[in-house]
Amino acid sequence: MLKPKLPALLNGVRILLSCKIIFYIITFIVFVSIFSRNPEAYLDPPITGSDLGDVSAELTARIMFWVIPSLLAVFSITQRKFKSTVTFLSIALFMGVLNEGLIAALIQLYALLVVLLHRPSKKFLKRQDSNVTAPKYVAKKSLT
Repeated sequence: MLKPKLPALLNGVRILLSCKIIFYIITFIVFVSIFSRNPEAYLDPPITGSDLGDVSAELTARIMFWVIPSLLAVFSITQRKFKSTVTFLSIALFMGVLNEGLIAALIQLYALLVVLLHRPSKKFLKRQDSNVTAPKYVAKKSLT
């Protein structure tokens, strides 16, 4: 028995979320490399010394706060877990509306609507396949 294929819309959602994650990570790496050379130019009140560590920790926490729900949603789609996918997409949508901006929020809204309203995607995520390669034990009737 073959595994069912990932529906095209759900695969598109997974690719879109993956591209968003990669964009945020690359943008963060570029910003950190520029920020580490001249941090005073990017901070309104000039901060030096141990406060720079606090600022960079805050930036790292903020990017992780944006990336982790989308990353977990991609993993949930890959693992075919409907409830986890909806939960992580809802959290990512909430984060997108509050912090990330309009485009990120629209990507999250589109992903959530595809998972909730597209029937083949919903069926694919809710489906539980039995392991075909696992041995099946059949109890034999006793003669007595």
